[in-house]
Amino acid sequence: MSKTVKTSLITLSVLIFWMFTGIFSNDDEGSNSVIEIEGNTAINNSTLVSARIFNAKPKISFVVLRGRTESDRNVYIAAETTGIVENIYFEKGDKVKKGEIICKQSIDARKAKLDEANALMKQKELEWQASKTLVEKGYRSQTQLAASSAAYDASKALVKQMEQELDNINIRAPFDGIFNEKLAEIGDFLSIGKPCGKVVDYDPIKITAQVSEKEILSVKNGLPGRANLSTGEKVEGLVTYVSNTADPATRTFRIEMEVENNNLSYKDGLTAEIFIPIKEINGHLIPPSSLTLNEVGEVGVRHIVDKNKAKFSKVEILGDENELVWISGLPEKVTIITVGHEFVSNGDSVNYRLQDENS
Repeated sequence: MSKTVKTSLITLSVLIFWMFTGIFSNDDEGSNSVIEIEGNTAINNSTLVSARIFNAKPKISFVVLRGRTESDRNVYIAAETTGIVENIYFEKGDKVKKGEIICKQSIDARKAKLDEANALMKQKELEWQASKTLVEKGYRSQTQLAASSAAYDASKALVKQMEQELDNINIRAPFDGIFNEKLAEIGDFLSIGKPCGKVVDYDPIKITAQVSEKEILSVKNGLPGRANLSTGEKVEGLVTYVSNTADPATRTFRIEMEVENNNLSYKDGLTAEIFIPIKEINGHLIPPSSLTLNEVGEVGVRHIVDKNKAKFSKVEILGDENELVWISGLPEKVTIITVGHEFVSNGDSVNYRLQDENS
């Protein structure tokens, strides 16, 4: 065999050996990569989620009600005697003070009757004085003196009656307030009990609402409360009335909260959202996006237990604060899944990354 052929055969053998060595080497590497992939697949069987640790904080629990503002008092001021309206001293919307004359009826014969009663009283007084003198001198009996005294007392009573009748032509404000309605005009004839107008007291103003049977035991007189009015105003006051009888139609109980209204800035009839604190409980302040539903539609959160297991817990929503919500029903310290809770179920193993409080 020539030297050239030998050289060619040796070279070919080396190439074939190298090629087979490369294949086996690749096979080995390939099997290693498969193992790594399988290993990663096993790890990825646990869903990756984001979670955050929350600690319970004291939270005031409120009864939240829908209600409306109402005036503290409103009264129709009515005539106490018959007569024609002679004067009306205020217009609708005017402020009035207690005792001020709002409407005045004509005097008619009342002044003459008072003068007559005064004259009769003077006569009876003179007769009584004369009887006393005659009794002292023995010219008249004690019985006659008693009769004179009784007649004098009756005449004094008649004078008071006529004075009251004369004063009754003045229809006065029963308290400080607003002359809210004018129901008569000058020249109208008012009989006894017919109103001349309406006076309303707006200070304090009441905020009224209806409380359910479930919550009525928690609401007491003297509790502080606050309310958001439909005008955007926020007010504070005290619960001053809790009904002991339920409305037969709604089975709810009326409550009233009084709010100072010195400058009369709060109007009657405004819609109000009322918050009455009833107890202090521990709760968690969480993002609303962390809330979810379970299979039966209950509201709750999914949190981490046993280091890496997901668990659903039902919670009660207590209220909101800024862009967060208050909830109760969880342990003092809890790791809540904040991102990815939709993709895990009870008992699932999870890989989680903890977020900081500002995330």
